[in-house]
Amino acid sequence: MNLRQLEAFRAVMIVGSVTGAAKMLNVSQPGVSRLIADLERSIGFKLFIRRKGRLHPSEDGVNFYEDLERSFVGIESLKETAREIKEFKRGHLRIAAMPALCLDLLPRTIKQFSKKHPGLKITLEVHSSPRIVEWVAARHFDIGIGLLTLDQPGVEIAHSFRTRCVFVAPAGHPLEKKKSIRPKDLEGEPFVALAQHTLAALQIDQTFNKANVRRDIRIETQPSFSACSLVAQGIGVGLVDNLTADFFSHKNIISRPFNPLVPFDFRIIRPTKPIQSRVASMFSEEACNFFLSEDNITAL
Repeated sequence: MNLRQLEAFRAVMIVGSVTGAAKMLNVSQPGVSRLIADLERSIGFKLFIRRKGRLHPSEDGVNFYEDLERSFVGIESLKETAREIKEFKRGHLRIAAMPALCLDLLPRTIKQFSKKHPGLKITLEVHSSPRIVEWVAARHFDIGIGLLTLDQPGVEIAHSFRTRCVFVAPAGHPLEKKKSIRPKDLEGEPFVALAQHTLAALQIDQTFNKANVRRDIRIETQPSFSACSLVAQGIGVGLVDNLTADFFSHKNIISRPFNPLVPFDFRIIRPTKPIQSRVASMFSEEACNFFLSEDNITAL
């Protein structure tokens, strides 16, 4: 018993004749008759009885057809499911990303992607980069976006990007008059620093140590949006990624370029496994193009 035989039997039951079934299946009449005969031999009972030159379904044939039709409904449902998956109208994309990306850039990226694929369910979890790496390596998430070094077990890098850290201060601060800020300009300034366990904080510390400049660190915090909120309250100045600084530009905060360059590099990662999610791969590529369309982001 095979699918082609079942299709021939079903077609005869639907249209009522071998001739009509042949047209429906685009095969010859003898071909349909042969398929039904082969099916009857396979199952061991007659499906049709011939009366006055016409086929009539047997009682066994009617019973068999009822179960067969239920099976074909399931097959048609599977075909529709396959079509929706192929066209990205069904599925679940799980993204884990660091806070700086989730203030503005990533939501705009997801909005664009969702418009193209409205049937997809998308989960976005916001957390620190080390936790993101853990989640992606454990395959709890399809895509991760965060700060990380090149060597991380369990994940592979799809795309790498660079932006930079900028100086932020309360509006009206004396340094607002300067076009760019250097470490020596912040000697003794009340400072809102990023928490020491972060990669960005390490790079900022190295920059000030190299310039032999001491900061008056009043508060340590994480993530960058927390630092910007504290700066907006007039507690001090700080250095944060320019993605966060741009988002807070209307919150009583000014930002200026900082020299020398303190890079803020982030990467799109995925689990290391032989089979990659088609939806995740497509989102990764579209996100890469979207990120690089921003003036302040370059590829690494």
